[in-house]
Amino acid sequence: MNGFTQSLTQPGDSGGLSVRAWIVLMLVAVLAHLPGLFSIPAMDRDEARYAQASRQMMETGDYVDIRFQGDPRHVKPSGIYWLQVITTQPFGGEDAPIGAHRLPSFVGSIIAVALTAWLGARLFSPSVGLIAGLVMALSLAMQIEARTAKTDAALLAAGMFAQVALAMLMLKVKEARPKFWGWPAVLWAGTGAAVAIKGPIFFMVTALTLIGFVALKRDPRLLLKIRPFPGLLLAMAIFMPWLVAINIQTEWGFFQEAVGHALFGKVGVADDSHGGPFGYHTLLMPVTLWPASALLGLAGLAAWARKGEASVQFLLVWILPSWLVFELIQTKLPHYVSPMFPAIAILIGIGLVNAKALLSSWKHWTLFGVLAVAAILVGVLVGLVPWVGQIEFGEPVSLASQVTAVMGALAVASLIVLAFKPDLTRFLAVTAATCAVYVVAFGVAIPGVHKLWPSYNAARIADTFTGCEVLDVATAGYREPSNVFNFSTDVHLGTDGADTAAYLLNHPDCGVAIVDQSEDAAFQSALNGAAIRQLATLEGYNAVKGRELSLRFYTLETSQVQAPAQ
Repeated sequence: MNGFTQSLTQPGDSGGLSVRAWIVLMLVAVLAHLPGLFSIPAMDRDEARYAQASRQMMETGDYVDIRFQGDPRHVKPSGIYWLQVITTQPFGGEDAPIGAHRLPSFVGSIIAVALTAWLGARLFSPSVGLIAGLVMALSLAMQIEARTAKTDAALLAAGMFAQVALAMLMLKVKEARPKFWGWPAVLWAGTGAAVAIKGPIFFMVTALTLIGFVALKRDPRLLLKIRPFPGLLLAMAIFMPWLVAINIQTEWGFFQEAVGHALFGKVGVADDSHGGPFGYHTLLMPVTLWPASALLGLAGLAAWARKGEASVQFLLVWILPSWLVFELIQTKLPHYVSPMFPAIAILIGIGLVNAKALLSSWKHWTLFGVLAVAAILVGVLVGLVPWVGQIEFGEPVSLASQVTAVMGALAVASLIVLAFKPDLTRFLAVTAATCAVYVVAFGVAIPGVHKLWPSYNAARIADTFTGCEVLDVATAGYREPSNVFNFSTDVHLGTDGADTAAYLLNHPDCGVAIVDQSEDAAFQSALNGAAIRQLATLEGYNAVKGRELSLRFYTLETSQVQAPAQ
């Protein structure tokens, strides 16, 4: 271990991470999560829906009901929408760019990294805490969530307050019934905030952790430490006022939709075709936890070797019961298991700190090696994503995509070096190389894959049209929610070509129809002979449906809309 690495592992004044370690960790987290926050256009479908619903709150002044255009969006509570309203204010409020809507996720991801490191350092050592924080900061799944204007990163931050407080109550607090205004209040405040953001999902994780730990210790008196009665009142004080208001306003429509469809509807049936077999989340771990997934074998070995320790037992009951639940439900998305990532990250920290002792036999090396190879293979693919995307779309490979591939190769090389001799110094090299990949890939290369962002590019083309201060825009053959965010709340997402043709005929002065080739014939035939002009064309790709787009911009021959001179 060199001098710099050793300085990062020294305890701080209060026994946790040192100031230098905190600076390094936060710098890594920001470098990993910030690039692309404002440069990547709004993504379909969930992000665009969340951001647009937040914008409509500001447009209408109604901060209770949640709507996407005229349709109720009774899927999640108001917490994330309110956070987005707050973070967009310095950037123009309802006119704010998508990056401002992503700030709650970015801040949430940084908080989750910090709390993971703090807990790892308090339960085990500064080295474990630093590694656990770096694992979270680098996790590929966290890169997506930190840059997406939806619930999951903010949920993880709120839920981590609850989990940290629960860990301290179960493992460190000695009083049988501690004062409420301390760790119990933190636990229930975090729980209330988590419910206000995404309903009872993280509360389930916390409850299963508590029940599992109490059962393992066979000591029901531990339940008294969380101060359940005042705690429930505090949690309910956070989320109940809005919940009551929205159900009164919608005559319990929110409850029926949010609970009946958005929650329980996902248990038995794969919602929106997001299904997967049992083991889906486990098989994805080399991807979701990349690059630290190379160390998952060490995490498993550490958990087994120290399974008799109360702190490790707490981590295991944090992970296993909830992981099983998410494997059993039919609807599956990679981020569903992110509430368990901090516990896995801490186990990885324990494993790396004790790697030499844990890799004491060929069987242990085999387990470690197989998972390390899987991570190395994932790394090869990660670095090539922008390059392959541009080739697939027939675009010239940009310099940024080439640099991403080079940085990806360096990350893979550093992983190979780490696999031969796992230690913190080599993991720091992996950290540096991975940050370089993320800075270039998310900051420049991915936003530069032109065909990936058809609605953003369509809106930029429409901005060049003259003759009307406000355009009346309709689409056909491309109904994704990002159209609404990139154009306006009033954009008409046509059901088919005929519907869009009718809209254009009803807006003769400033109407613009953006028609995909799949609906062009139906659009033309429904015009009833009305003369039209083609203003522009755009080639794109609908990533949600996995198909090419060829969009044509039309207006009536007599309209005031003019395309810029060629």
